[in-house]
Amino acid sequence: MSRKPTIVESVVMGWLSALFDLVVIALGTLTMGYVIYLIWNLLETSLQGFDVEVVLHEIVLIIIFLEIFELLVMYVKEHHVSMRNVVELGVLAMVRKIVITLDYSKIPWTTLIGMAALILAMGWIYVQERRRITSHEEFLIEKGRK
Repeated sequence: MSRKPTIVESVVMGWLSALFDLVVIALGTLTMGYVIYLIWNLLETSLQGFDVEVVLHEIVLIIIFLEIFELLVMYVKEHHVSMRNVVELGVLAMVRKIVITLDYSKIPWTTLIGMAALILAMGWIYVQERRRITSHEEFLIEKGRK
């Protein structure tokens, strides 16, 4: 059985929550500023000389930072972040590492196995989270709440 928080605890938690929201908003602003910088840098380097690998690297990096921004916005709005979005971000970062690696012979086999295991685990978590959300939505539809 949980007890009701005291007035002091409620005030402190309110202030801490507001402070955390401000920190998240500042991080979101910095993230979007960095995305704008990356896009500008991508346009500049593309005009000077077009290297497919560099452009691919920059585009995937921009997508990763946009996903981070989306997570920050979701937290500010809902004070909750979906595990599915976090896993998507992790998978995207791993795929970026794999795609951009030019010479796989220089990567130790243990690292490759670790990356494969991590992607497999993230994929499993993603599928489980998707099933959970789907079953929850079916429940809400069945009960007429959605």
